[in-house]
Amino acid sequence: MARCSAKPLGTTTAAPRLSRLRAPPPNITVASPAAATRTQRLSAQSKPPKPPPPLFPRPKLPVRTTSNDTPKPNNGKQDNSEEPSTEAAASSSGAGDVLRLMDALQVAPDEAVYVSLLRDSADAAEVAAVHAHIAGRRDAFGLLRPLANRLLHSYASCGDTAAARKVFDEMPVKDDIAWATMVSAYSDGCFHNEAIRLFTRMCHEAQELTGDCHDRAIVAVLRSCARVSKISFGEQVHALVVKKKGVCGDAGSSLLQLYCESNRHDSARQVLEMMRCSCQEPVPEAAWTSFITACHRVGQLDEAIDAFRDMVSSGVTRSSFSLSSILTVCAESDNHRCYGQQVHADAIKHSLETNQFVMSGLVHMYAKQGRLADAARAFETSGGEPDAVCWNAMAMGYARGGCYREATRMMYQMKAAGIDPPGPTMNVVRMACFR
Repeated sequence: MARCSAKPLGTTTAAPRLSRLRAPPPNITVASPAAATRTQRLSAQSKPPKPPPPLFPRPKLPVRTTSNDTPKPNNGKQDNSEEPSTEAAASSSGAGDVLRLMDALQVAPDEAVYVSLLRDSADAAEVAAVHAHIAGRRDAFGLLRPLANRLLHSYASCGDTAAARKVFDEMPVKDDIAWATMVSAYSDGCFHNEAIRLFTRMCHEAQELTGDCHDRAIVAVLRSCARVSKISFGEQVHALVVKKKGVCGDAGSSLLQLYCESNRHDSARQVLEMMRCSCQEPVPEAAWTSFITACHRVGQLDEAIDAFRDMVSSGVTRSSFSLSSILTVCAESDNHRCYGQQVHADAIKHSLETNQFVMSGLVHMYAKQGRLADAARAFETSGGEPDAVCWNAMAMGYARGGCYREATRMMYQMKAAGIDPPGPTMNVVRMACFR
């Protein structure tokens, strides 16, 4: 009988010692070498095939960077292959991109391409990029006069007067377009003394200048004369205008505005009469409005109303500016109180009674004359959205007319509409209520 060893109850079999073996992390799967090789083969077969190379290499254009782009850390290494240089980034404009693309494709731009790029340039940087490209091809292409004029005009339109003057000085032959563009650029840029000096040089060097460009230069220099109060030089330009073609058109309007802003009322009246006699077309509305405003400023209200009557009889179409100007005159005139109603009817005829300026003028006129009912009706034509001028005129009219409750209610309505009543209006209403 074989002997067998029995173990006592309550005892367990000792587990093998695995203290030297470490279990793999839970997120890592341990695979055999054969399984890893099989996985690499399957991943290689699942990758899509590479696209064929292009027929011609694509040019590398600099990428326009914005302020939201975060710089990538380079860990102390200088890598200029990914980031464009500062000069290339500065010239990465729309026109510069087109020119670099044409250079990469070896397509030489002609004059029409340059003119189109200059016409579509948004700022002086794009104009400078096109200018630099033209300068690089000057030996083969040359800077023709139409292209130079377009380049000069583009710089002037972007406000770079210094670059425009440089192009102007480099032009071997300057035509009337170049002279007029440069004088206008100085006048628009508030370089009024430079505009006057350049116009004087133009009169000495270019004696045969006529046409629209000459008129544009005259308009610009007259505006500069008005800004710096060079009335004596403006009178010389006046004599030149009379000698050349007569006082009419934009030149006549600029002369009239010069004399009106300088309080030369008699000279302004003479210019207006010359324009009415010499011009084949009616005098522009802007000239009439300037003269009416000048008459109102010096207190000649009757002459201002007579000028408006002459404008109406000449067949000039009235706008909101001329109607608001004459309504201001009618508000202060004691001899023509009924004429304001005629102007009101004319505004209704031309569908301008709801215009902001016309409506303010009507409310101010009726309130100033003490006709509060008519002022209230004109105020209600705004459709519930009057401006601050209408509110102010209506409140002042109620206060001066003794309607204290209505004036106070108007103040509260102004505040409810989000409009702060001005200080003088508040003082008038308070003084009227405490009487």
